[in-house]
Amino acid sequence: MTNMRDTRITRRLMTSAVLAAVVTIVPGATAGAADRMRDKDVKDLIERINHERDRFEDQLDGKLKRSIVRGPRGDVDVERYLDDLQENVNKLKERFTREYGAGAEALTVLRQGSDIQRAMATVAPDLDGASEWNRLAGSLSELAVVYGTTFPLPEGASVRRLNDDEVRKAAQEAAKGADRFKKELNASLKHDAAIDTPAREAALDEVDGLKRDAQKLASTMGDEKPASGEAQALLTRASKIRAAASGRPLSPAAQSAWGALEGSLDKVALAFALTAREP
Repeated sequence: MTNMRDTRITRRLMTSAVLAAVVTIVPGATAGAADRMRDKDVKDLIERINHERDRFEDQLDGKLKRSIVRGPRGDVDVERYLDDLQENVNKLKERFTREYGAGAEALTVLRQGSDIQRAMATVAPDLDGASEWNRLAGSLSELAVVYGTTFPLPEGASVRRLNDDEVRKAAQEAAKGADRFKKELNASLKHDAAIDTPAREAALDEVDGLKRDAQKLASTMGDEKPASGEAQALLTRASKIRAAASGRPLSPAAQSAWGALEGSLDKVALAFALTAREP
């Protein structure tokens, strides 16, 4: 009985050692998962912004609409500026697709909206059009969240969004990357005399689990269903592997395969506003 217990303990310790050998990078952890707005919901939001912009212009005080005001980048013809905003909202609506997140177009709209927000903050709160602007500003705040920022835009802010097909492809690449890593990990561990077969297989099983998590995320994204839980599961498993890292290096080929896999994991983390790994 004692020998059997010692064997189990030794095997658990050996398995931990293998997991510690999986990667030699800084441990990381995922943050709590959050719902991610799907492409179809973003399209609805952009359409709402378009209608609210029209309503704001219709209700804006006529004298202000026809005026020239001094802005942070020089004099601004208010009526022309509103026309530019309309054109850029339409560009955002037209160019936003499953394959393209239209980050540049969103940045332009948010910048223009931020200029108007600063101008509206200087006028009387009961000015004609002020209430309509408040509603539009709320929608622009939602758009900012979609692109990973806040409204009004901070100075020097950048925006980025991965759309549904981009996330699905990143998950598919993660699954393929797990296969490549498993192959190189197996070859590397076979050359380590301190690792027995059960311990090596336990480490490989963990990588298989990473592949399954990635495949499930890709499938859920393809079905246009909420997928924050699947993304969290994938990144949590990767984080557990990473957290077991020690100073025990693998072969250069295995390390290279893991590094490529990290690129796909980073995209998933970006898409769901999660933390893939700590700096």
